[in-house]
Amino acid sequence: MTQKKSRSSARQSASAAERNRKKINGALAALLLVLALIVTGAFAVNIARVLRNNTSAASDKPAETIAPDTGKQMKNDLYTIGNNPTDLEKDEFQKLTDSIGTADDAAVAEAVARNFVADYFTWTNKDGNYEIGGLQYIYGGKVAVFEQWSRYNFYKDFDLYITQYGRKKLIEVATVTTDKPVEKAPDFVTYDFKDNETKIELKYPCYEVNLSWTYVNNGAETTAFPTGARFFVANNEGRWEIVEFYDYESIREWEASQGN
Repeated sequence: MTQKKSRSSARQSASAAERNRKKINGALAALLLVLALIVTGAFAVNIARVLRNNTSAASDKPAETIAPDTGKQMKNDLYTIGNNPTDLEKDEFQKLTDSIGTADDAAVAEAVARNFVADYFTWTNKDGNYEIGGLQYIYGGKVAVFEQWSRYNFYKDFDLYITQYGRKKLIEVATVTTDKPVEKAPDFVTYDFKDNETKIELKYPCYEVNLSWTYVNNGAETTAFPTGARFFVANNEGRWEIVEFYDYESIREWEASQGN
């Protein structure tokens, strides 16, 4: 009799334990469901908040062609200002945009060269020698070659200058001066192939632009860098682009070799 009671008590205990286990599992399942609903709800709220903020920001955002801090043009039908532009770059780009709306080709050619100088010879807004400034102002057929040349020549010591002088001492163009009136130059001549067989000659109207510039940090760090150049800017099917340029020092050396 005692053995039967023991077996009965054991069965009752096991049954009670099973009921308790089911209750606990049920409570855990309910808790997990509640947590899932809370997380899902929070996620949905966050998505809604982000979408609302983005929509609000988009509606409040000024036209992307205008810099919100200065009101100056950041792009036009032909060009876009470079990354992290300096105040000088913003001023020069505004002049370029204004000149495009006129019929003065010489003014556009001059503005293109000035914008190139302001961007190409400024390092303070760039992160490394892979970021070559002013490429959009170079003649399309020469961009790849010029970019490669710049990386292994003018920009080759970029990282070294950061290490030696610090980012605050990197070169930055402070002023750009047009040294003499822009003059008409001989047409820029290049060649193309029609149907990969017939060689054709292409001529583009061209202007000569002579510029000099100064740097923000006019100390020992900047003495090795160019401060003037002669540019030839051609009209490539409606878009003015630099086809050639020579720094003043190279021009003086060449003239000296010619006895001039």
